[in-house]
Amino acid sequence: MALLCAAAVGAFAPTASLAGQGRPSDATRRFDLPAQPLSQALNQLALRSDREILFSPSLTLGRRSPPLSGSFTAEQALSRLLAGTGLTFRLEGRSFLVVPAPKPREEPEARPSPVAPPVDLDGLVVTALKRSSLAQQTPLSMVVVDGEQLARMAMTNIEQAAPMLPGLKLISTAFGRRLVLRGVYGAGEATTGLYYDEAPMTGPVGTTADPGVMAPELALVDVDRIELLRGPQGTLYGSGAMGGALRILFKRPDLGGDAGSVGAAVASVAHGEQAVSGAAVLNAVAIPDALALRLTAYDQRQPGVIDNIRLGLSNVDGSHVRGARLAVLWEKSPRLSVLLSGAHQSSHRGDISAWNDTAGPWRTVHAGRAPFDGDIDLTSAVVKWRGDAVDLTAVSSWYRWKLVRRSDYSGVLLGERTNAAGCMRMFSITAACGGEQMARYSAYVDSVYPAILYQPADLTAQIHEVRAASVGAGPLRWSLGAYSEVREDYIDSQVRHVDPATGAPVEPPVMIGRRDIENHLTQHAVFGEVSYVVASDTELTIGARRFDYVKRDRGAVQVANVISGTWMDYAIDARSHERGWSLKALASRQIAPGLFGYAQISQGFRPGGVNVVPGLPETLAVYRSDRLDNAELGLKGQSADRRVSLNLALYRARWRDMQYAAQTQNRAFNYVTNIGAARIQGLELEGTAQRVAGWDLAVSLTLTDARLTADQVTNSAIGLGLEGDRLPVVPRVSTAASAERRWALGEGLMGRLRFDGYYAGLARSAFNAGNADYLKMGGYAVFGVSAGLENRAWSADLSIDNLLDRAGRASAARNTSGPIEYFGVTPRTVRLSLERRF
Repeated sequence: MALLCAAAVGAFAPTASLAGQGRPSDATRRFDLPAQPLSQALNQLALRSDREILFSPSLTLGRRSPPLSGSFTAEQALSRLLAGTGLTFRLEGRSFLVVPAPKPREEPEARPSPVAPPVDLDGLVVTALKRSSLAQQTPLSMVVVDGEQLARMAMTNIEQAAPMLPGLKLISTAFGRRLVLRGVYGAGEATTGLYYDEAPMTGPVGTTADPGVMAPELALVDVDRIELLRGPQGTLYGSGAMGGALRILFKRPDLGGDAGSVGAAVASVAHGEQAVSGAAVLNAVAIPDALALRLTAYDQRQPGVIDNIRLGLSNVDGSHVRGARLAVLWEKSPRLSVLLSGAHQSSHRGDISAWNDTAGPWRTVHAGRAPFDGDIDLTSAVVKWRGDAVDLTAVSSWYRWKLVRRSDYSGVLLGERTNAAGCMRMFSITAACGGEQMARYSAYVDSVYPAILYQPADLTAQIHEVRAASVGAGPLRWSLGAYSEVREDYIDSQVRHVDPATGAPVEPPVMIGRRDIENHLTQHAVFGEVSYVVASDTELTIGARRFDYVKRDRGAVQVANVISGTWMDYAIDARSHERGWSLKALASRQIAPGLFGYAQISQGFRPGGVNVVPGLPETLAVYRSDRLDNAELGLKGQSADRRVSLNLALYRARWRDMQYAAQTQNRAFNYVTNIGAARIQGLELEGTAQRVAGWDLAVSLTLTDARLTADQVTNSAIGLGLEGDRLPVVPRVSTAASAERRWALGEGLMGRLRFDGYYAGLARSAFNAGNADYLKMGGYAVFGVSAGLENRAWSADLSIDNLLDRAGRASAARNTSGPIEYFGVTPRTVRLSLERRF
């Protein structure tokens, strides 16, 4: 796999001083700067030293710099300018970040806390725009969660972290979890991009042309931060980011010194069992200031809580995730750095974590067991070159996901045992079956009942991206990139008879049906952004992405399934090809110190494809790409003392040619079709307040109104909607709040207490009230409490999740002709975690 080089720092916020990165740190230059407002002095220093300096206007307001004359390195010059201002700086990569200087230690109580301080939103550096920027000056609706906070609360998967990511909705299915942002919910390619560092990852196409139904999840261990980007990201992130993107950024090797940690956690779940997890991290410097490596290993177990009362089994859905990551950073010179990383993870879940309406919370009546097994391998290389005029970054990633997914197929058999069409298929006749034939057909269906869908799948993908960005000051800045992805997956879809007593497949296998599907997707794109600073506090940006994709789907039947309607001579080999543009226009302004605003128009898209479904009308075999046009206004504010912040985003989006899941009339097959258009509008609000009577407070509110704008009617499918129908699974309201306080308890010892609450609003699982699948979901609140002790070497945390032990119907679906399945909230969980650092 060839490694190419590419990118860097496009256009920075107007309040961030702009200059090239990666210059030799010991280079001296002549500076002659008069005494002046500090913000102006920092801008002039950035220009003349060719280094990037990030700072917030609220920090420099009212401060002046001393005169500076002489030859200095950039670090020396910056130190002299900040002398006596109460400010200092730290390195963020190759950028300088100006921050408040720590207070002098006059009393023992004033020692720096061993616990991470409250998140300083004003000084938080993010890379959501594929360049460094301050979170409060990034023209984007986003949420950032610090990895240390995840570790303290023992959150090791996306489901546990979701309440801290306002606007992110997880839709659980028999196969995995679908990620949904801003109400952009639909089958097909993912609507929310999932990135691990620079690598985008997705699920297999499967039998339903729906890779978005199961997001590949790596354990959230040794995470630096999570960035949730809300709204279409088509220009920078390409297809699959119509609703936004979720970026999980792991910690990089640290050249600063050797370090490590070991941790363990034990969890006990009400109505379930107990489980023990562990993790270890080692950071080692092989060559001082040049080469470091970081090794992370983990063994995570989640207790089972679901009892299968039909089979007499308890806690069937326990899971076990084991994995390791190795990252190597080589940075011999300030100009060139290379980061190589590799990860492997093995996952097993005993059964789906759904309960049935006929059995009650945390109990199921499934006739067939549906465990999940999967192995993920991910490798990545990032090469950065920092030049005098252009910065380059190249990323190459490869991943493979081998998995076996299963689901209970018994409901299809129940619904088809008296189907006249199935009887006619069995006897290869065109006239209606007689009584004896129907009896023989029903007896055959009964003989293979129950059954599971058994689907081994193999997905591989190669992704390459090269980016270049201009360096230096000036009103005009640009960035340009190229993207390439080749993705292939294969699935062997089998319908197997299972033992009625155990729910496990019988041996030798009894095949009720079998077919295979291959998918090949090739995407190429070029993208770029150009920014122009029209005034010291105002910036205009335009961006575009030109995409070109080819998708080929092939399928064939090996064992005819007369019950569902697959026949031996069925085969398909079809292609879909499309090219187009995703555009973006953005204006941002520093309205006042501590108040930043932006207005933007942006687009997102997903590729079309081919349904490999026997008997589907030819007009529905191919489905088109869909597009989303979004208009958005945002404000980000922070008080002068930086203790209170409030961020607001308002948006209105039009979704065209929506890809959506439909079912054939006999409910045996799902497929993707374009159903028309929808309108989505909403509000996103987050606020924080620090040190309010000793407490740090946070609250978020998400309002979403997503509706069809035209009737969706077809004779080939069931379950579609009418004009004005709300989009399924999208709640109108969701909100979260937290309160946390820390105390100094003695020499180097700190205590922590935290309360959390989350409310998921009401939603429905289908379009209109006349639909039998119009099931109620949401409408519940979950509360948690945690406490901890920590010093510099160790920490201990105790948490109780779902304090009131609510079942919570997070998502709902009908299992064909079987019972209704509810994926709910994990019952009350008590978790104790310990960590030792060295």
